[in-house]
Amino acid sequence: MISASEILSKVNDGVFLEIIFKKNTDWDTQLDSRYSFEFDSAWSVSYEKVTSSCPPEDSTLKEIRETTFKNVYLMSKNSDLAGYVSDDMGLIAQAFENKIDIDFINKLWKIYTQGEFPIQI
Repeated sequence: MISASEILSKVNDGVFLEIIFKKNTDWDTQLDSRYSFEFDSAWSVSYEKVTSSCPPEDSTLKEIRETTFKNVYLMSKNSDLAGYVSDDMGLIAQAFENKIDIDFINKLWKIYTQGEFPIQI
């Protein structure tokens, strides 16, 4: 697992998010794919596990979420997409920073690091 500060460096590097979101993609269709029962359920269960066992977001986690939202919105002009990605990065960073090992979150991170937007796990 990497640290929250390493995730912040990645979202600020000008490459990590651009590889994924500087594509001519129908982001609304991509977002609709995430409404599948399997994906939505896994995300929600992971979120509950992380938030119930971790301290509140610190300044680094808030900065990850804010920076991610702004960068994705600037590239896509899609506030829903920016919100989802911001939530994903916040969840990933909070889990990794607190050394919580959840298979779904690990897969979510892996898909992002492969240059893709996660729509199924």
